[in-house]
Amino acid sequence: MENVVKTPSMSFGEALKTCFKKYVTFSGRARRSEFWWFSVLNILLTIASYAVVWWKMAKIDEVQAQVAEVMFDEEKMAALTAQAESLDTTFYVLMGVIIIISLLLLLPSLGVAVRRLHDTGKSGWWLLAMIIPIVNFVIAILLLIYYLKDSDPNPNKYGPSPKYIVKNTAE
Repeated sequence: MENVVKTPSMSFGEALKTCFKKYVTFSGRARRSEFWWFSVLNILLTIASYAVVWWKMAKIDEVQAQVAEVMFDEEKMAALTAQAESLDTTFYVLMGVIIIISLLLLLPSLGVAVRRLHDTGKSGWWLLAMIIPIVNFVIAILLLIYYLKDSDPNPNKYGPSPKYIVKNTAE
């Protein structure tokens, strides 16, 4: 192992830039830091999206509760109806934005997951096994183990290691 040099981990920005640069690249290898930083982005966007949706749904529930209180007051009812329609529109726009963001992140997420599997010497087809009912839980655990596994320092059939640089010993 004296002839192997480890390169520094990728930063959050470097990982995102790499994943978006390799938007639909399913060949090659990806470091753990690249995979996990991109996963952090996905998790943060998902949490933020759900938080906004839950907040909007709570506002809609508030308006619906107020409607029951002012059911026979036409002025207040008209104002609440307008507010509810505005909230409904905002809710659907937010859901549309969330769907678009999810679709935009789908291919780079799959790409980095496949490249991460390649880095551990596994085929990207393991991801397809996730659609098999009942065994998909076991497959998910196996995938997590592969994602956590360190890079193979030697070149494999998917390319050279992005983490380790092998020095030529003939020097």
